[in-house]
Parts: sequence; structure tokens; C-alpha cells
Amino acid sequence: MEYKKLIQDICREENIKCQLLSKDWVFALTKNNVTRCISGYKFPLNDHGIGNVIDDKYAFYDLCVMQNIPIIKHHILWNKNHYYGKDTYELAQKYFEEYEHDIVLKPNNGTEGKDVIRVREEKNLKEKLDYLFQKNFSISLCPFYNIDNEYRLIVLDNEVRFCFEKKRLEVKGDGISSLKELLIKENPCYFQNKKWDEESEVILNKDETYLYDWHFNLSRGATATLITDEALKNRLISLALETVKKINARFVSIDIVKVKDTLMLMEVNSGVCINKVCNFLDKDLKITKQIYKDAINKMF
Repeated sequence: MEYKKLIQDICREENIKCQLLSKDWVFALTKNNVTRCISGYKFPLNDHGIGNVIDDKYAFYDLCVMQNIPIIKHHILWNKNHYYGKDTYELAQKYFEEYEHDIVLKPNNGTEGKDVIRVREEKNLKEKLDYLFQKNFSISLCPFYNIDNEYRLIVLDNEVRFCFEKKRLEVKGDGISSLKELLIKENPCYFQNKKWDEESEVILNKDETYLYDWHFNLSRGATATLITDEALKNRLISLALETVKKINARFVSIDIVKVKDTLMLMEVNSGVCINKVCNFLDKDLKITKQIYKDAINKMF
């Protein structure tokens, strides 16, 4: 079920009038003559200030450092007048050297893993900076972390309502199936309409492994599974609840990474999108629908 229909169904069940505005991007919900708006996946529960901070990766990093919340390292590179050019390139080069020629560049306010680029060769650094600055006012630069696992937790009013592990898609050959067939089998929702190249017809040898993408984003082919380690789950919940308490956020999704045995934030998302995980978990949408229903009722 698509997100729009899910919200509309909830409104019918809760006797809330739902009007779609701005090419269906804005949901105007009215109950008892009171109107509240959902913009995309952003619900009017977080205050506007913290929402803006969360959407700015470097600003959020700064806030977490101030609040002693463990988070991956971020630097900001500005695309503005004298900030962009020689000084910016020199600064990026400095960080590139500092982090042993292995960094990640991404839009400072990006989502869904779009334009997240790993740079390991100096000759590519300026090219990737130019590419990102053509489309972005600022870029976030991070050292590359050898991440073991990544997790997402959905928090609503100091309660973790859903948590799962995001798994990079890795397939193992059987000596018979093509790479395309193996990928479609593991994640049909993502790959069934994908345009394929000649490489996809290659047949992997038996037990040969192929990592599709180094990102953990469900929007880039990763899959999701439940967390079975209760001790780990409790640690994740503790960090998530500590975070929302310290930053005063009500409804967010939180991405946490594990590097060796250390847990730290990757980022927090002010827009709560649960759609893609339903391809793997909560396929009947009971959890997802209840989370959104509770969030909508809290709006009033």
C-alpha cells in the first residue's frame, strides 16, 4: 500500500478530513475545526527549529557533540563566494590526507543515500566536489568508517516503536544462476524493474560472493531484518532514547551504526518513512499503520 493511501485510510478510520495539496505533497488534516498539515513524511510534532537542525547534517553533528551523543565525524564545506574555490579545495585536501585517503562526501541536507560518494583517490577529489557543488549549497565530509552493521529505530514520544537491521545486499553464487537472477530473488521489489547491463548476466561460481553496494540504504537495494540479539537491541534503544531526550524530538527515525563494538549515530531523520522496510518486515502494515495513526492522533 502506498503512503498516500495509508494516510487517507487512517483519516477515514479516525473521522479526520484529509485534503491533498501541493501536487499531493501536503496532507491537510482537519478534525473538530482544527487543521494540521503533514509535509511529505514530516509530521507537525517536532518543533520547526529542531527539524531544521536535524535536516542539516553538520548542524546536527555539532549539536550531538555538545550533548555528548556519540556520532560519526562530520565536516562542512561551503559552496558560497570565497568559501568555495581554493580554500575549500585545500580544506577538503587536508581532510583527505588526515583520513588516510578514504572519505565520504554527501549533500549536507541529503536523504536516502542520494549522491553519497566515497573518495579514495586524490585525482577524483576535485571532480566529485565540483559535481556535488553544482547541486548543493554545502557538502558534508566524513571519514570512511568500516561499518559492521547499521540499524534504524522509529521513535514516537520517547518510545521506540519499530527497530530493525539494514543489511547490504550480498549474494552467493550457485554456479547456475545469473547475477541478475540472484539479485531479483533476494530483493524483488527493488530489482524487478531495474535496467540491466551485460554484467548482470554473469554466472557466479558456486559460493562466490558479490556485494551489490557498500551503502546500507533500503533505497539502494539493501534489505532489512529483525534484530534478534536482545542485549544489542537494548543498547540501541538506550542510545535512541537518550538522543531524542537530549535534542527534544518527538517523532523521528534514527540510524545507528556499529563499528567494531562501538555504537554511534549515523544520522536522525525528521521525516519518518517506513514504506520500504515493509517489503521485508511488517508486510501486513499493522505496525506501520499503527505508528502513523498514533502520530496523526497526537497532532490534534
